[in-house]
Amino acid sequence: MMKSIAYLLKAVGKGLAPLQNLVLISLAAWFTHILLRVMLLFRSNPYGFPFVSKPDWFIFHAVCIDFMWIANALVVFLILGGIALRIAGGSKGIGSNGAVGTKGKTVAKVTTVLYAVFHTVILLLTLLDNETQRFLGGHLTFGLVDTYKDTSSIIVFYDYVANDLSVPYLQFVVLALMLPLTYGIYKLLCRWYRPTEGFYIKKSVIAMLVFYIASYSYVYFIWTGSSRMDKLRPVVSLIYNDLFAAKRAPGLSEADLSAYKTAYQNLWQQVEGDSNWTFSDAKEGNALPLYRVPSTELVNSEKLAAQREMKPNFILVLMESQRGLNTGYMNPQIQPSPTPFMDSLAAHSHVWMRMHTSGVPTTGGVLSTHIGIPHHSRLQQATDLAHVTLPSFVSVLTENGYSTHYMSAADPAWDNLGVWMAKWYTAQHYNRNREDDSTFMDNAIEYVRDTLAKEGKPFLATLMTRSNHYPFNFAAGMTDEEKNRPLQERINVTMGYADRQLARFIRAVENEEWYKNTYVIIMADHGFPLGENGVSTMSGGGFSNISWIPFFIHGKGLDAVRDTTTAAQIDIAPTVLELAGLAVPNIFMGHNLLRGDSAGLSLGAYSGGYAAIGLNGYRLIAKFPAKQETHLFADDDLRQENELTGKLSEVESRLSGYLDTLLKISDYSLEHGL
Repeated sequence: MMKSIAYLLKAVGKGLAPLQNLVLISLAAWFTHILLRVMLLFRSNPYGFPFVSKPDWFIFHAVCIDFMWIANALVVFLILGGIALRIAGGSKGIGSNGAVGTKGKTVAKVTTVLYAVFHTVILLLTLLDNETQRFLGGHLTFGLVDTYKDTSSIIVFYDYVANDLSVPYLQFVVLALMLPLTYGIYKLLCRWYRPTEGFYIKKSVIAMLVFYIASYSYVYFIWTGSSRMDKLRPVVSLIYNDLFAAKRAPGLSEADLSAYKTAYQNLWQQVEGDSNWTFSDAKEGNALPLYRVPSTELVNSEKLAAQREMKPNFILVLMESQRGLNTGYMNPQIQPSPTPFMDSLAAHSHVWMRMHTSGVPTTGGVLSTHIGIPHHSRLQQATDLAHVTLPSFVSVLTENGYSTHYMSAADPAWDNLGVWMAKWYTAQHYNRNREDDSTFMDNAIEYVRDTLAKEGKPFLATLMTRSNHYPFNFAAGMTDEEKNRPLQERINVTMGYADRQLARFIRAVENEEWYKNTYVIIMADHGFPLGENGVSTMSGGGFSNISWIPFFIHGKGLDAVRDTTTAAQIDIAPTVLELAGLAVPNIFMGHNLLRGDSAGLSLGAYSGGYAAIGLNGYRLIAKFPAKQETHLFADDDLRQENELTGKLSEVESRLSGYLDTLLKISDYSLEHGL
């Protein structure tokens, strides 16, 4: 291969102009890609909201990412061209003195034309991918094409373009001018770029190599961000992932789907413990394994009717990285408690002591909380499945007259959560000047108290905090001494800060009249591993350091209880709807935690390919789907200090089978939606 490249460069230096043009084509295409990125990142989406709230945090990464993949493509075509030239060597190719023959020039021209066609196709697909992200929130993938392959989608797309609140029909203008612009830039570069005996070629190679190294260092070491990288994935990466990446697992056969569906539904009914729900396909012929409908008796029950009559408000607070291991009432061994206010509020609330996150990182925890289904075991759900229709408990509240608002101290556009919230909530609120929990809570207090509470309708206010985030030095006012503490100690400082801001919010509204008719739900999106069980990274497993989280509900009619039912974030959606008095057909995998049955099930899929299930007194953690690594603990061993792996093979085998069934059904349901 290196000989082919050296052979090629030697020929280029001797005047093989068509292959010199590969560099110019690359630069022209790169310039156009930069313009497309600017038009994506600095514009609003079709609905009038910014595509990203911090375009300046994205654009430099986009420029570097595009340069790197274009440079990689250039190298591939140079290698192929070099190989072709070697094959075409001799008197008609390249002579021993490096002179270029007729056949060599023909090979070079063909290589150049193919390279130009390649970039033409990629530019067109990039524009389509950009518009797909703007309209649907996710990338252009084979899965999306399969979902919207009906010709009626083309008509709908035209209607969207016509009503684009950014600039109507701009997409068609860009489509018409994009390729001529690239060609014009290429011609300008040809006039400016006049290589002589390889001198300019060598300078170009050196300059591109230096910029490539700088780009790689910037993107992967200096300022990293997996969510941003996922949002900025170029089309070539999307195509490669769809065609070759291991995460493309084969779909379930009809027989397998039927078997998994039956096993899941039987287990769900067993855990639920009553006959108030019946599984049924929404439409004849549809395979919807999770779809269930309430009985008439449940819908018309006095209990639910009384809750509907109340029209209670909801305040859901999602605490960033709030570990059960560092929450005072959950782990009294931590002294002094980092969370004194949460401890005091929990003392007067219904507390679930064995609550686990159903997804990691934040996108996993937040989405599984809303839709009642664990995070996808392989895909980046927030981006890869943004086109799928998945209802949430919020959408049910919105459809039933609630004013629903998502308020976040962190940018919801960063990891594509904003796309999902726009599907379900009446409105979402974020301001980059209010990213500290103190200023964020100030605004939340004002908006909830002075706006939502005065609209004359019940409301849901979801608050997502930020200050307690890795590397746990975001809290305002931290001293240098506190910032220099080990992570295991520093998290107590930031959790304490977040706890104080939560206290400020509650104390500012608790004396309002409407608060008496409000359920306050406090929970975390996920925990964080800090060396326990030998794990110190988010992708290192599903141990309790990352999965065990606080969760309690405070409000009218709820007694102070320390509930030891095994639970997970997938249970929150049906539980909230129970408090709202709403029983509707749904695809939630979780259970209503207020139903009075002690049986429970926890289920989660975590980054790094781990998954976990808690059932019948045990919790199994496994590397999924191969399960080459498993860990078994007693369910009440919340700090997971006594591993039982290898001691209870029958329990491990049974839980492993359930885990496989549940995740295959949940993955299938996430990919197909409702």
